[in-house]
Amino acid sequence: MPLLHYAKVNINSNIFDVYKQESSIKDIMERLFELINDKTEYEKSSYRSFMNGEERSEFRYSETYNFSELNKVKKGNQFYIIGKLVRRYPIFTEEFDALTRTSRPAVISNNSTSILFYFDLESEIVVFSERQKFGYNQFTESMKELLNLSHAQIGYEVFLLNDPYTMKERLERAHKVKRIKSVVIPPNVNEEALGDLYDKDVKEMEEANITKKTNLFEVNDKSNKGINVNSKLVSAVINTNEAYVKYAKGYGRLEVEGEYADGSTFKFDSEEDSPYQTHIEEREKNDWQRFKALAQKGISVFRAKVTINKHTDGQ
Repeated sequence: MPLLHYAKVNINSNIFDVYKQESSIKDIMERLFELINDKTEYEKSSYRSFMNGEERSEFRYSETYNFSELNKVKKGNQFYIIGKLVRRYPIFTEEFDALTRTSRPAVISNNSTSILFYFDLESEIVVFSERQKFGYNQFTESMKELLNLSHAQIGYEVFLLNDPYTMKERLERAHKVKRIKSVVIPPNVNEEALGDLYDKDVKEMEEANITKKTNLFEVNDKSNKGINVNSKLVSAVINTNEAYVKYAKGYGRLEVEGEYADGSTFKFDSEEDSPYQTHIEEREKNDWQRFKALAQKGISVFRAKVTINKHTDGQ
């Protein structure tokens, strides 16, 4: 199932003016709202080589990014832009000549791929779903460059948001856990902190000459019940994995997928810097209203959790 990614638009060059209250983030976002358009383009070039018969030739490869189909809304508590970010790039392929019955090199120069995005300027969060030939790194880089070109007086950074929930909190909030994947790699040394239970796990892997162990638990999508995370079998795997993460960082990883009581889905892994993501149905990726609703909900859930974490940390 496709994922929605969440990225923060950060004001970088003028942040100290904001701290000194010489300007406000709200004012900067309002100006950015006005300036974003579908005419500004970001071009990225590089040199690549290819074999032309027996000779290697070098050429300048260029791809261009721009916004498209923008819909700006600033009304009441609604302050957002929804639209597409387009990547235009050449495709080097072949075309068939029916008369000579031969194939010859050809270039599709105006090929494009677009990603629908939702930019909430009140929270400074952009939501998008990557596509084939247009990944999240390309999206965040091109979004940053287009914002900087649109609003040249301000320097912007765009980066993926980390998930604010712990694995335990995810499992507690889940209505139905559909899939759990645990990956364990024994550490180079026998960490004392792992304790007898986890030493035993390492010894069993050593005895079997296993250098990487993966456990996968799944239920059928049509099942009314999810995985019982409190069962002895699943608890043992989760506890073992948590110990590796805590005491031998980098040697344990846990991935969990499921859904909440309202039907919304989640995917989470235990890596410390795992990105905040929510799911979207394939058929909804190009449904603007549904995409907007899911993006707004994901932002709301993220901000509420961050607020709770700040209050908890401050106690």
